[in-house]
Amino acid sequence: MASDSLPTPPSTTLTPTPAAAAAASGSQSATDALTPATGLPPVPTATAAATAGAPTAPPTHAETLEGLLQQIVASNSPSALAGTLRIAVGTPEAREEVLVSTTSTGADPLEALDVAQHTIGALYILSARLTSASTTAPAIPFAYIDNFCRHFDPEQARLAPERVTLLAKGIMQRAEALGTDKAAIAPLHDLLTRYPPDLSFLTPIHPIFVTTCATTSFFTAALPVLAVPISQISTTLCPDLRYQDHLIYHYVGGIVFTALKRYAEAAEFFELCASAPVAPPTGGTSVARGPSQGPLGISMGGIGIGMGMGMMMMPPGPGSRYFNFSSSDPSMFQVEAAKKLLLVQLILHGKASTQALPLPKYTHPIVANLKGTVYNALARVYPNLEQVHAIAAKEAAAFALDDNLGLLGLVVDRAPRWAIRRLTETYLTLSLSEIGRAAGMEQIEEVRRVVLSMIEEGEIDASIDADGSVSFADEEPAAVSKAETDRALRTAQEQEQVLRRLEREIARSKDYLQKAVRSREEGSSANWPNIEEDLLGGSQGGRWADEAVY
Repeated sequence: MASDSLPTPPSTTLTPTPAAAAAASGSQSATDALTPATGLPPVPTATAAATAGAPTAPPTHAETLEGLLQQIVASNSPSALAGTLRIAVGTPEAREEVLVSTTSTGADPLEALDVAQHTIGALYILSARLTSASTTAPAIPFAYIDNFCRHFDPEQARLAPERVTLLAKGIMQRAEALGTDKAAIAPLHDLLTRYPPDLSFLTPIHPIFVTTCATTSFFTAALPVLAVPISQISTTLCPDLRYQDHLIYHYVGGIVFTALKRYAEAAEFFELCASAPVAPPTGGTSVARGPSQGPLGISMGGIGIGMGMGMMMMPPGPGSRYFNFSSSDPSMFQVEAAKKLLLVQLILHGKASTQALPLPKYTHPIVANLKGTVYNALARVYPNLEQVHAIAAKEAAAFALDDNLGLLGLVVDRAPRWAIRRLTETYLTLSLSEIGRAAGMEQIEEVRRVVLSMIEEGEIDASIDADGSVSFADEEPAAVSKAETDRALRTAQEQEQVLRRLEREIARSKDYLQKAVRSREEGSSANWPNIEEDLLGGSQGGRWADEAVY
């Protein structure tokens, strides 16, 4: 995505701290007090510390910011430096306190570090400052944040994945604090697209980025990311990746597509969220969050999607409903995704999944079963406009509780169109008044307007005579060009390669091999594929034809 399409961060400049200004106005400037080689204050030696009566610092930990900076600049091994910073100053709390401080001269340590060369060090300091609760921590200009995300070394950053996630959350928090939420989109986009090897790897940054795009109504910024299917999970790349990250990413992605009226993609994302395997119990631990606090630990509340779509970013209700790991119940994100999926399917297909494309069989029963709900009641009568209006009016409070009133409005607006499309399956000619009665529309001019709109948009093949008669014609199958066919074949070939790679990776996994061996020992090997073929990349199956098939 072109960088000029993203919101421009606010222009700010670094302001020297009072201590730095005082040092600069003295007989010796702050610059004079820095060492010539690194531009950093000299590190006190053990002898000097002893002379001053201070205890000698432990040799394995830096106790001052100057000490950490000296190690950052002097290190020629990013992996070793990452390990050092991880245990620096003894405790995480003490380390963070040191990282958010300034040097003894009041200088900003980030000014002494080159982003590309000293990515690890700058990452630790930057993420600490952005997430610190301290009121004395020096402010970070968005210009520096943007510069870091554009020029950091991805290889170095992958040595400290938890700090990358912390940085992403800090960027979002900083933008909210400044009241310029859109300013977070550009740096988050750069961080997301540069940190993983490619966008097919799910990272904790994915849900943070799409959430920011949705809450700021800057939906198009998320499209290049959403266009890349998630097919790879790496706990080495993202050891802090949570099961909920993919649920949030696909749930919010569905909201983004819905807001842009790209209903097919919205349905796909909601289905991916709703049908995901349920997280196993983890010892009864539950993550409780406040009613207005989202899963990213950031106050979200409800968001206005625009176009009359007042949909919440996060599932409504008490925070304890979000993630309850004490049982194998589905996440509330999955339940809410199933509700939105049904409404989107009514817009897209004129009927719900139970009548059109059912959810996969492995979907959790609680998620798949919407019987007895207002959503199922709406689907049963759709697109009968009179009954749809009755349910919408009677159950408005229930839809409002889920914050789906805006989406419900779109469903109601589409009902006459689906009623008219069903008439084309039975009749060849109807008058506008007959169409109006069948679709529940009283005004003839309104019927004419809807029919003309459907003809222009290619929803029906029909013509209106001067006397108000509408003649329907059989829809001709859409012509498929050679280029479209070739493109579809290339996509299928690419997906085949991805599936084969995933199959080989699964076949090499410890759990798979243990189950396969146990199954063979129990005499049920017929249910398992040939392991040797999987490991060697065999069982290639049929090959694609080189020529396009028509």
